[in-house]
Amino acid sequence: MADQARWLLIVEKAYRGSVETRFADALYVVPELHRQSGGCDLVLRGPAAGYALTTDVAPELRIGGRTLASLPDPAASVTRVLAAGVTVMVEEDGLTALGHTARDRLLPGVRVIEGGALASRWPAYEQVWFL
Repeated sequence: MADQARWLLIVEKAYRGSVETRFADALYVVPELHRQSGGCDLVLRGPAAGYALTTDVAPELRIGGRTLASLPDPAASVTRVLAAGVTVMVEEDGLTALGHTARDRLLPGVRVIEGGALASRWPAYEQVWFL
């Protein structure tokens, strides 16, 4: 983790609000928070660890007779966050739950961290946010 980061942003819930927003996800605001705060680190844990993986499958959701194919693309969002200079980490436990090939499909630039040690790092940050 970057020593200068003032805020730690944590995302645990995958696809929260995806149907309602359809064009954005919880990561939409991260580059702006990074800019305004002077630096952020982002941790993806639990089901949200899947955001950091490359995939050929576009998310779709069928509700009744209607298919929603305009859901946000989490990998594109993570790529945008990385391009903004945010350090992106994924907890090892969440990654392991996604299968034995998950680590091989990590987006370039995403770091893997031990999950059990995350809370001990919180005092190094000015603020800790759950998105």
